[in-house]
Amino acid sequence: MTLPSGFIEMAKNLLGDEAESFLSAMSESPGVAVRVNSRKPGAHFPDARPVKWCDKGFYLPVRPVFTLDPLLHAGAYYVQDASSMIHYEVVKRILGILCNERTDTPISLLDLCAAPGGKTTAMTDALPFGSNVVANEYVAKRAAILRENVAKWGYPFTTVTNRDSAAFAADGNMFDVVAVDAPCSGEGMMRKDSDAVKQWSLQLIENCASLQREILTNAESVVKPGGFLIYSTCTFNRTENEENVDFAVKELGLEPVELDFPEQWGIPRGISTPYPCRRFMPHKTEGEGLFLAVLRKPGEWEPSRIGKVRKVSKTARPMHGIKKTVADNVPPVEEVLSLDFDRKLYPEADVTLEQALSYLRRESITLPPDVPKGLVTITYMGLPLGMAKNIGSRANNLYPKNWRILMR
Repeated sequence: MTLPSGFIEMAKNLLGDEAESFLSAMSESPGVAVRVNSRKPGAHFPDARPVKWCDKGFYLPVRPVFTLDPLLHAGAYYVQDASSMIHYEVVKRILGILCNERTDTPISLLDLCAAPGGKTTAMTDALPFGSNVVANEYVAKRAAILRENVAKWGYPFTTVTNRDSAAFAADGNMFDVVAVDAPCSGEGMMRKDSDAVKQWSLQLIENCASLQREILTNAESVVKPGGFLIYSTCTFNRTENEENVDFAVKELGLEPVELDFPEQWGIPRGISTPYPCRRFMPHKTEGEGLFLAVLRKPGEWEPSRIGKVRKVSKTARPMHGIKKTVADNVPPVEEVLSLDFDRKLYPEADVTLEQALSYLRRESITLPPDVPKGLVTITYMGLPLGMAKNIGSRANNLYPKNWRILMR
């Protein structure tokens, strides 16, 4: 991989004596990490090393073929860069501040730029069960991917939306925590994404920074008084990072929050800024590039009255309380994968690895003769994958066509 000359020059100006170490690290192959779902136990990685800032995260020695692991599709774990797992720790700390260490107090959280869902599910894991989560994505195609990943994770109090950030203020909803993982120039992804290298330009940085300020402005308007805004990017330049935090403080009136991370985590502070930002840098931190700042809205915080998020729009797709069914009264796959799915409603068939992969390819499978005819929940290692209709000689596969895997 050849980095753009303008990016190299920017890195030298930004980092000074550290630039060579940084650029050398940018030429190395990225690692691989996973975060397990403690609410869907079953995934084990015996040769993995723990991620320092996330007790559910692990570095793997080699990259397995994740597509061919049914536990991934059951939501037992999520493949995520280790740097992004910091959102789990941040939300845990915010919860401690808001609720005076009462970690059973439900709150409301909006992830404004949520696709593909890694940070959403990480933050969800830090929340007390019963907290409301809205995961939004402006790009429709990416919103569909977000919906699938959130459904597989199984947290039932989640709503997926496909909206512009400006639309939320009109709803009248206010959130205890709003996360903005803003669309950015993607410099932090250059090691794993060749498109990030090809598209890089100074003009792209300026365009992204302008969009980010617009999103931050919209986000601030839906943060409750005393609530928190988490701002992050996967890029390195100051324009999209420290300068936008300066904008949020001076123009939006938000107050920076100290991120007192342990020194051994190796997460350096922001560059040329008085604010307590943090940077994940590949020459210092085991993970991809990520910038993070936490800001608080002035005012007295009051606990939310947790219920359904109201008037989220006709594009809202709730993951909980699903009443609609498809043909033959088959429960939607989102309901089957949900943690509050009543597993006593249907008989279950726990299948082998080979059968599970056939099921995920949406092929017909044959179930043991003792499995009752009719609707059956297909499980793998005890975790639901979806539904099938057992007719005896075979089971008709009801896995969503648009979710099926193609890999053999």
